[in-house]
Amino acid sequence: MRQQINLYQPIFRKQKKVFSAVAMLQITGFFIVVLGGIYLYSKLQLQPFREELDRNNAQFLKLTERIEVVSADLATRQAGGIVKGELERAELELERINLARSALTSGAIGNNTGFSAHLEALAESHVNGAWLTSFNLASGGRKLTINGVSIDPELVPVYIKRLAEAEVFDNSSFNTVELERSGEEPDRVLFVVATGE
Repeated sequence: MRQQINLYQPIFRKQKKVFSAVAMLQITGFFIVVLGGIYLYSKLQLQPFREELDRNNAQFLKLTERIEVVSADLATRQAGGIVKGELERAELELERINLARSALTSGAIGNNTGFSAHLEALAESHVNGAWLTSFNLASGGRKLTINGVSIDPELVPVYIKRLAEAEVFDNSSFNTVELERSGEEPDRVLFVVATGE
């Protein structure tokens, strides 16, 4: 007596696991460590600018006091050529320090608050089934380019919507979106999202 077994029934097929809870936890932990490292790196990068600002503020206070002393001295004495030249030099130095100070505090040469708010927004905007592969912050955080992978192309607009709802990206418009099917893994979609000025 012979018996046939049909090995093509769904019960005998190998079940495919997309991601286990442990793998998702490891990926989340990895991103937390990476984003924390980027936060610390950006904080260390800003430290020299903060120190320079403190030095400029101290110089500003010293020069202001010096100008007041020289001005008071000029009011009591007749202005000689040496004193007048010293006053002009001090005023030029004060103007230079004021320009540097205003550039540092206004953010004209970069972001003086750091990128921690941007990194928090990227971490909190997570969508299950989509993950970042890289990102680039430029122009003090005003320009953002995100590269990522998704298992479903419909998750990308959801991710963009969550990013746009973050307070740090209020004045940003995500006007570049590119989707492309992965050549190596056809069930994956590569995406690029970018802001423009």
